[in-house]
Amino acid sequence: MTASVPGSPQLPGADLPTEVTSFVGRRQERADLRQRLGRFRLVTLVGVGGVGKTRLALRTAAEVRGEFPDGVWFVELAQLRDPDLLAYQLAATLGCSAPADRTVLSTLSRHLNERRLLLVLDNCEHLADACADLVDRLLRACPRLRVLVTSRESLRVEGECTYLVTPFSMPERPSLEDRGESGGDAATLFLERARAVWSGIDLTQDDRDAIGDICRLVDGIPLAIELAAVRLRALSPAEILRLLHEGSEVLRHDGRRMPERRRTLRGCIDWSFDLCTSAEQRLWARLSVFAGGFELDAVEGICQGPGLPEPVVDLILSLVDKSILMPEPGSGNARFRLLEMLRQYGYEKLRESGEETAMRRAHRDWFLDLATRAEGGLLGTDRRQWLHRLRRDHANLQRAMAYSAEAHDHAQGRTMARSLQHYWVADGRFDEGRTWLARFLRADDGTVLDRLQTVHAAGWLATLQGDAVASAAILRQGAQLAASSDDASAAALITQLDGMDALYTGQPVATEHLELALERFRQVGDVDRQLETLALLTVAAALSPAPVEAGRYHAECGALARSRREPALRLYTAWPYALAVWRSGDVEAALSSARDALSFSASRSDQLSLALCLETIAWIEAGRGRHVTAAVLLGAADRLWSRMGTSTAAFPGLFRFRRDCETDSRRLLGDGPFEAARVRGAELTLEEACSRGRGQHEEGVPPGVASGIADRGPLSAAGLTRREREVAGLLALGRTNREIAMELMIAPRTAESHVHQVLSKLGFHSRAKVTVWLADQLRGAPEATAS
Repeated sequence: MTASVPGSPQLPGADLPTEVTSFVGRRQERADLRQRLGRFRLVTLVGVGGVGKTRLALRTAAEVRGEFPDGVWFVELAQLRDPDLLAYQLAATLGCSAPADRTVLSTLSRHLNERRLLLVLDNCEHLADACADLVDRLLRACPRLRVLVTSRESLRVEGECTYLVTPFSMPERPSLEDRGESGGDAATLFLERARAVWSGIDLTQDDRDAIGDICRLVDGIPLAIELAAVRLRALSPAEILRLLHEGSEVLRHDGRRMPERRRTLRGCIDWSFDLCTSAEQRLWARLSVFAGGFELDAVEGICQGPGLPEPVVDLILSLVDKSILMPEPGSGNARFRLLEMLRQYGYEKLRESGEETAMRRAHRDWFLDLATRAEGGLLGTDRRQWLHRLRRDHANLQRAMAYSAEAHDHAQGRTMARSLQHYWVADGRFDEGRTWLARFLRADDGTVLDRLQTVHAAGWLATLQGDAVASAAILRQGAQLAASSDDASAAALITQLDGMDALYTGQPVATEHLELALERFRQVGDVDRQLETLALLTVAAALSPAPVEAGRYHAECGALARSRREPALRLYTAWPYALAVWRSGDVEAALSSARDALSFSASRSDQLSLALCLETIAWIEAGRGRHVTAAVLLGAADRLWSRMGTSTAAFPGLFRFRRDCETDSRRLLGDGPFEAARVRGAELTLEEACSRGRGQHEEGVPPGVASGIADRGPLSAAGLTRREREVAGLLALGRTNREIAMELMIAPRTAESHVHQVLSKLGFHSRAKVTVWLADQLRGAPEATAS
């Protein structure tokens, strides 16, 4: 007698299932898997349901078939429910039968012992323990055997190589070209399947945009994309997208021979949910309260509670193993996320459990605490780490504030929105910060000081964004609140805001108001506000007729910040101090200070101070004749200003320096070369822009610029030879003798001689005088006198 799978016929052999639809993408993954199959005897493809593990395994197996003379054997396990029948299923697929006096396992071991073949075991997650035991025994008994497994969790067998299959990556912008290339593999798959059900498909640009949004909404999961694509038989892409947003069960397939768990995305997720323990299911539901990713401390603070064992980390790791949670790449603490479809599913379960309100409130309270802790942290030595955390949790902060608005918890919303004031500024999120603050200020509740502190934060953002109209309205609102309060802090806050508004609208009373605010903050012992006010006073002094005063405020701010271990506010005194030194006439010291300020701003990842530092260095470089560098830095600063929704044009006191810099550089270089350099600067990464600002990369003179300057009126009328005019033009561009020699392809000594002649004929003792004189001449100013 022989033993075989009950109810199944003996099979003489098996081969890979034939693909009935085209295979899309995964080129790198296939190459990776071929390499791993050469190095490891057991490779397990893990990933969320519907991500394409089976298709990838089949395609890879087909590509390596030639390396296995005894064949590639595919074993589908999705329909097998009894783990005791696993060995029988494998024996039946391989066509080997066990005599009555021998176990199925020993028969399999003897059958496979000398054979070089690849086993593909598909959908092992519901039989994980049985599969792990069988595979481990066979690998130990059969030295030439290779096994490729697909599962939603690894087998945890010694020697196993686990390979995570991720959803298709999505581009930053969802719109597609005609063939879907700009949408990547996700869009290509959608269009391939769409054309299979509707060969005459003719897409408009709106259709392509909607398809990109669909692919993004389903997280690039191939099964979800395929299920959406077949709906084009009856629905437009925009209609499919709308139904997805509404949570409609649109992702289903009516194919008669398709397994039930793959006919709908819901069925696929149900399969994963049923494989989880009750504690894992409960945690999955609670995790759905997060928006985007989350870290372990947030999970412990929000989700830990009745029905979950402590510590929760073991459940987190188990959900990762089961491909429910995705680890997020990046530096710092471990971070996880639920794919959007899994999050929506979990949120349904959360509602069914009756825990929705409690979990959303717990989520809000935890992130409110994070925001209040960050308020102080952003001023300290850990500023960069705090910014990194807030950026990664931005979606959770939004969700927490949204809950406060929905629940009419306006006081908590105001506290959270204003606690993030330094984050809104540092990250250039002025518009968003102002929107949240305005939203919570519309509610007429809370204490006077609570509302005034929120008005103060809103005023800061409006003023820094150059919105004079909104700033004036906020000032009036703040003045009314301060008048109704006898709290000394209220008077100090509104006085500071008044001084800040005066500073950035160019009013001479700014310093007077700010000095009064500083004294009031000293009286109430508010050191953080003192630091803010000293930073504003440094700016006011730098823009005043007596810029040397900026040094005093800068030094006082630095000393106070060091005593409090809160160096971050030096960001906002370092650049105006450099500006003040430049305005006082010490160009080299100013450039050194500005570059130090730039490095400090970069180390603190502060967008506003970075933009101001790049601007300041550009102004100084233009004054040194380095007009190409100035144009490049202006372009880099413009990119930052654009992201923040503001510019130096919003501040009259600063804009005059920008205007003079741009005017002089355009006149020296010409509109075309200037604009080309500015555009080049706008295309730089932030790291590249900082490198230019620190003088670590020298900008060359564009072809024809020097000769163009040589032909200008002032030089033509100066009695210089043609060569001397070219040298004068390069001097005006801040070039050294060596650079002039290289540019004109002459000997260094010859260049030195020409420079001496130019200075002598123009009556100058300093090279810098040539730059200033030529800029003045081109600007139409009186001619500089020799000295």
